[in-house]
Amino acid sequence: MSTSCSIHCDGKDTSKAGSKRMACEVFLGGSCNPTTWRADIAIPTLQSLGITYYNPQVSYWCPELIAEEFEAKERARVLLFVIDERTRNTAGIIEAAELAGTRRDSLVLVIHPYRQGQCILGEPVSNQEYCELTNGLLVLQYLTERQRIPIFESISAALHCTSKILRNAVSVKDLQCEDEIRSSRISFGQHGTDVTKLSEAFKSMDSNDTGTISLAEALMLLQNNGNCNNLSVSDLRNFLNKADIHEKAMLEKLSSNGDPREQRVSFEQFCTISNEWSWRVKGTNGVSCESEIPSVWRILSRKASKFLRRAFVQPFNHFIDWTNSIITDTEKRDLYIGVIGKDSLWLESSAAPLIESLSLTFYRPSTNDFIARVLPLELQRMKNSRLIMLVVPHHARGMAIMTLAAHLIGLHVKLVLCIQPLPEGISISGEKLTEQATKDYNRGRTYLSDMATREDVPVYENIADALQHAIQIVQSPC
Repeated sequence: MSTSCSIHCDGKDTSKAGSKRMACEVFLGGSCNPTTWRADIAIPTLQSLGITYYNPQVSYWCPELIAEEFEAKERARVLLFVIDERTRNTAGIIEAAELAGTRRDSLVLVIHPYRQGQCILGEPVSNQEYCELTNGLLVLQYLTERQRIPIFESISAALHCTSKILRNAVSVKDLQCEDEIRSSRISFGQHGTDVTKLSEAFKSMDSNDTGTISLAEALMLLQNNGNCNNLSVSDLRNFLNKADIHEKAMLEKLSSNGDPREQRVSFEQFCTISNEWSWRVKGTNGVSCESEIPSVWRILSRKASKFLRRAFVQPFNHFIDWTNSIITDTEKRDLYIGVIGKDSLWLESSAAPLIESLSLTFYRPSTNDFIARVLPLELQRMKNSRLIMLVVPHHARGMAIMTLAAHLIGLHVKLVLCIQPLPEGISISGEKLTEQATKDYNRGRTYLSDMATREDVPVYENIADALQHAIQIVQSPC
C-alpha cells in the first residue's frame, strides 16, 4: 500500500484496493459538513508526512455508511477526532465518548467550544440549545480526561502528535504539555472523586446516623479547606437552589423557616455543594474557560488537613473501575434507572412501584439531567448497581445522556438502553426544532443504537419493555 494512499467513504480509493482489505493509519473522525478541516489541514499534512488515512466525510450521509466507518475505525492505529463548533456533532461526540472507553490509548481529540449566539448550518442557536450542546461537550471532556486522554485545541498540534505517536511509538497518555495539549479542566469535585471516601467526611459530621448534616457542618468541611473563608451558608443555599435536585422534599426543607445554619442536607446535596463550589473556584464557564487559579488538589495539599485531602482528592491516574471497588452492602442496588425530563414522572409513578413490588432496589438520578458537575456521584451510583438502564427520550435533545451511554458501552458495562427517535415538528421546552436539528439529533440516536447492537447491549424503543428486560436480567440467577 502506498504511503500516500487515502480511502474515502464515498468509495473513491486512490489505491484501487477494496477498503475492506486495507488498514489506514489514521481515521479522521468528528465534525463533517460544512467543516473543511480535513481537506484544508489534516489531509495535506498527513500526505506530506506519508501517513495513510480514512476520510469519512461525504456530501450525503446515510445510515448504511456506519458499518464501513466502523471497520475503518477498527483498523486504524490512531483515531483523530475533531469536534468543531460549526456542527451539532451528535455522532462525533458519541463516537469519541465510546472510543474513550475502548481505544483510550489511540484517541487524539480536538475540541472547539460553542459560542453563544452562533449559527449552525445557517440556523441561529438558541440559548437553550447552546447550553445543551455545551453540556454535551463538558460531559465528553470529563469522561475523556478521567481516562487520562489529553485534549487539544489546535488541529495542527494534534496532527503533529499523531505523527509522533505513529513514528515514535508513543502512547497518547505519554504526551506532555510541550505537545500543546490543553491543561486539564477537571477540578476535585469533577475528577474521579471517590464518593465512598467523600462519604467518610459526611459521616464524620453525621454522628447520629440521620443521613443528613446541617448547612453549618457542611460549611465547616469546606472552610477547613483553607481557601474558602468567604463561603457562607447563604452561598450553600444558593448552590442547592440552582441545582436541579430530584428530591424536591429536601429543597422544601431548605426553604423552611428557622435557623438556616441548622437546616439539613443529604449526602447527595453535600456532593452537589462540593462540586458547585469547586466549579466556582476553577472559574469554569464552559469548555474553553481559562483559569489561573491554582488547582484544588494543590491548595488542599498545602493548607488542608490530611483527613480532608484523603476525603476530597483523588490521584489523576484514577480510572473508572466497575469491578474492583470496595462497596458496602448498604450502598449496592439492583438497578440504576437513568431518565431525564418528563420521564422522571414515569419513574416515580410506574417504574418505582413495580421495582419495589418485586423486592428489588434501585438508584434514581440525583438531578433531572446529566449535567457534568453531578457525574462523579452518578457514576459512583452506577458502579454500585448490578445493571444500568438509560433512557434517551423522544422529548429531549439528549446529548448528555447519549454521550454517557456511549462511554458506558465502551467500558463494557452491563447496560440496557431505551432509545426513542425525535418526531418531526417536535417542540422542546417551547422551542420548535428545525428539520435539520431533528435530523442531527436523530443521527446521534442512530449511531448510539448501532454501537449498542454491535456490543450486544439490548436496545428498546418502548420504555416499559426496556424496564421489563432490565428486571428480567437482575432476577436471573446467573
